[in-house]
Amino acid sequence: MPRHSPCAIANEFLRRRGSPTYPSQMYIQKLVAIANGWNLAINGEPLVSEAPQAWVNGPVFRQIWDFVKEGGFKGPNSEIVDPITGQIITSKISGNEEEILDHVWKKYRNYTPQQLSDLTHQANSPWAYAYFEKGRNAEIDTERTRQYYIKLALAGRSNAEQEQALQTAGRINAA
Repeated sequence: MPRHSPCAIANEFLRRRGSPTYPSQMYIQKLVAIANGWNLAINGEPLVSEAPQAWVNGPVFRQIWDFVKEGGFKGPNSEIVDPITGQIITSKISGNEEEILDHVWKKYRNYTPQQLSDLTHQANSPWAYAYFEKGRNAEIDTERTRQYYIKLALAGRSNAEQEQALQTAGRINAA
């Protein structure tokens, strides 16, 4: 069962970023979308309480868009605040979810906003299906997202196993 608002997950990345400078909304949107995909694949459930929409530049969580538009980035790490209460949006993250967020942050933190957008625009991606089959701003299907990230995980595991086999073969041939 999804537990967290998209803004709370965005704030997890903004805290990890640890900068008072304003981030690109595209950067934050894509990190949340990628984390949601990995959580679906690994933990079997959405990380966030709403599905992203297929906008021109990739997946967008409407809540993040609206809250940044209304309240902007505030707080010591430019966190997103609730435009009505002015409070930084937080949520209690489980250990498994924390691992996903850490993994996504370590792997993708140095990507540019455009590189993250490009990742979400791959052929056969959940964004591509929603955008081209259902239409601009359509909701991105959760199950399609889960299956897509499972395939990415399996492909990554297969590549790692092939690399390890090649390294082992190289050691055997060298001996």
